[in-house]
Amino acid sequence: MESEVIAALIGAPTVLVTAAAAWIAGRLQSRGAYHGPVDAVRRAAQRDAYADLYRTGRRFIEAWEEAEAAVERAPRAIPPSSDPLVTPDVRRLLDGMFEAQEALEHAADMVRLEGPTSLAEIADRIWASASRLGGQQLGPRWGRTRTRPLFDTYIDSPEHNRERNEAMSEFGDAHRGLLPAAREYLNGGPPA
Repeated sequence: MESEVIAALIGAPTVLVTAAAAWIAGRLQSRGAYHGPVDAVRRAAQRDAYADLYRTGRRFIEAWEEAEAAVERAPRAIPPSSDPLVTPDVRRLLDGMFEAQEALEHAADMVRLEGPTSLAEIADRIWASASRLGGQQLGPRWGRTRTRPLFDTYIDSPEHNRERNEAMSEFGDAHRGLLPAAREYLNGGPPA
């Protein structure tokens, strides 16, 4: 055989291996070029969802505490009952609390949607304890379909105080745990 043919036969496997490696590298690079921006957008959406849940949780608990204080200051009906006389100021604070609770529900739903499971479970705990504190059925106006918040019934009973304290503790624990868990998930582990 001629030397050119022999050289071509010897070099052919090398060319085929090189071509296959170049093809595989190109596929991996194109996959990375596609998935990189998609992952970045997904991470940004997750970061926004976690931050919104934290922010709305803080807003809800502040509104709840303001409404609780207003209800406790409100005069009680005579004969003694658990229903406060709802003044316009108390109604405004209660409406603000329910609006904050509605925003919190939306924020918790977004975290449940974005995941992962560990953060969705924290969102569930935040929402469950907020629901206990603020009443579970929300409607467009106070008094139509909303249930009473925990501070609006049996304020002086030991059972009520225990339930209120448990819900506040659960809310606080879950809310405080949200940012460290989100930071760990988004950054791939605890900071060095």
